[in-house]
Amino acid sequence: MKFKFDKRIENFLKIILKNAQKIGLRVFFVGGIVRDNILNIKTSDIDILVLGNAIEFAKKLPDEIKIASFHKDFCTVKVEYEDIQIDIASSRAESYPYSGGLPVLDSVGVCLEDDVLRRDFTVNSLYCELKLINNEIIYELIDLVNGLVDIKNKILKVLHNKSYIDDPTRILRGLDFKYRFGFDFSKNDKKLICEYINNINYENMGKDRVLKVLRKILKSDFQHDVFREIIENKYYKIIQKKSLELDFDKIYSINKGFNLNHSQICDFYLLLIEDNDIDKKNINSKLDLQKEFSKYDLANLAYYYYKTNDSNVLEYFKIKDVKNIISGADLLNLGYKQGVELGNILNSLLDFKMNNPSILKSKQDELNWVILNFKIK
Repeated sequence: MKFKFDKRIENFLKIILKNAQKIGLRVFFVGGIVRDNILNIKTSDIDILVLGNAIEFAKKLPDEIKIASFHKDFCTVKVEYEDIQIDIASSRAESYPYSGGLPVLDSVGVCLEDDVLRRDFTVNSLYCELKLINNEIIYELIDLVNGLVDIKNKILKVLHNKSYIDDPTRILRGLDFKYRFGFDFSKNDKKLICEYINNINYENMGKDRVLKVLRKILKSDFQHDVFREIIENKYYKIIQKKSLELDFDKIYSINKGFNLNHSQICDFYLLLIEDNDIDKKNINSKLDLQKEFSKYDLANLAYYYYKTNDSNVLEYFKIKDVKNIISGADLLNLGYKQGVELGNILNSLLDFKMNNPSILKSKQDELNWVILNFKIK
């Protein structure tokens, strides 16, 4: 294999490799950086794996490489050289105490054959050993699970049949690869996913972690395709038990009509997937309408409209920016007394403007309207 790095990163890697050689430690690239190199995709994520304890290794690095942070629970460390940061992981074995949660560390310093079993798909399970020979970095591909063939065939395969049960976010990450790289689940993986979706154990489900991954892919450039597939294939059941039947034409119409941006569409889709009940508001005036719906962000307003078909939402868009030009200070200057009366006058003025948008155009128009309709006591 060949990798091209700028001089600083190359120097960084050489320092790591020289120190690894001194203590007889093997160093590898693994996962995304190897996959992307094979796909000829440029990547800035450089993750290193050492066949041993990464934190203990990092402590022995020279002073020019600083430890930025470390994670004892998984025995990983982030090191820093100049303005470059690289994550170094320990080879390790893990297990899942419950579906959807974070794995727990079983052992550190395991062989590659054991380390590979904790990974998600074969396409992310290729190793590339880094060797320093005559001050040149040599890259040697190691494929334990036929990942190279699956990358070339653009097939997603998990490494064991309990993989989706252990970590259902792999279904969502698989969707990411499907639309980002043109990959698709293998026939067996589709069967495993279907079996999992139909027999989900929600006890101790790590919902927050699932939502984090879901939010990430729903913010992608292919958010509409991912969302539709999540609904049509019932992948949303990772989040909640109820069955969903959504009107996609209506959803896309709301996206356009409400002028939702990329992030707001993501939030709208998440609300649709969570499918919480919502009651239609009882609103009697435009003033109440503005006060009530101004509390909503656009994604929540879109969800409210989708669930209720409340035409007041459309009316709200017409009046949401209507405001008084005058303030309480202007009314005091006219001789009106401080207190509840000022608020009543300003609310009445605002209500009038909402119902008669073309009449009061200036500050003086508003003052004249107040003087005409409210006597100074």
